[in-house]
Amino acid sequence: MNAFALPGGFIYVTRGLLAHLTNEAELASVVGHEIGHVTARHTAAEMSKQQLIGLGLAAASMASSQVAKYAGTANQALGILYLKFSRDDESQADQLGLRYMRRASYDPRQMPEVFRMLERLGAAEGGARLPTWLETHPSPANRVAAISAQIAALPQDFSGTSVNRDAYERLLDGLVFGNNPRQGYFAGSQFFHPDLRFRIAFPDGWALNNGAQAVIAVSPAKDAAIELSQAAEPSADAAARAFLAQQGITSGSSARLTLAGGLPGVSAPFAAATESGTLRGTVLFVEYSGAVYRIVGYAPEARWPSYQEQPSARSRAFSA
Repeated sequence: MNAFALPGGFIYVTRGLLAHLTNEAELASVVGHEIGHVTARHTAAEMSKQQLIGLGLAAASMASSQVAKYAGTANQALGILYLKFSRDDESQADQLGLRYMRRASYDPRQMPEVFRMLERLGAAEGGARLPTWLETHPSPANRVAAISAQIAALPQDFSGTSVNRDAYERLLDGLVFGNNPRQGYFAGSQFFHPDLRFRIAFPDGWALNNGAQAVIAVSPAKDAAIELSQAAEPSADAAARAFLAQQGITSGSSARLTLAGGLPGVSAPFAAATESGTLRGTVLFVEYSGAVYRIVGYAPEARWPSYQEQPSARSRAFSA
């Protein structure tokens, strides 16, 4: 569950959060809060602090602070999901969101209901993990009380405001709740994608995550990662050339190979210079069903020898 804002006014609310909101006014409070981050330039200020590198890697850094030290945040759109705002920023965004709700004639009393819902979900999980939207939007304990006090100070005639519960629920009819297996799922250490009709086996015991941009596996020690994503180039050879031509990357010779099932591929070792040190890894591009898939395994230089065989061996489990 998440909601986030990009500079320029682009606001995103995930399907996971939509499914837990009960009316349009609650959605308006979430969107208003995120617009508040944009108009107050909180998002732009936080993004300027991030170090971006163009390795063509996905975002294993989100799952591993040790890899992140070297890899940085390789995709700005993914990194924005995990920005951390200060309590002052959150309070200001709440105030602006409340203002925008009122201007749009939504019932402002629905805003604290969103925070209460998120807190209930956190409690239902035993407090072990807050919903993503609360993790990325840290709030003081009195956040609900602060918003409720601001609402109490408003004129108390809400007869002209909208909640729109029934219309909102009709729009949610048929929405997939939870993870959509058509977008890929794990069975043990294997990842299956029904629509794209492939599977890939990752090392046993690694932490696995199916993201929007990449499937990521992080080692138990959080010092190595394997990522699967789709390349933009039309062939494995072209994708390999584009990847290895990036600034800061050096490579040994690439080699063509044939994977299980006769799938053609191109593999190459590489080293990537970053501000925190050198990453070493192996990248494999696989041609399958009209697309090119990139499988890349990497680790800090000192740790790479202990992982070197795993990405190349395991990536050969990619098959139709």
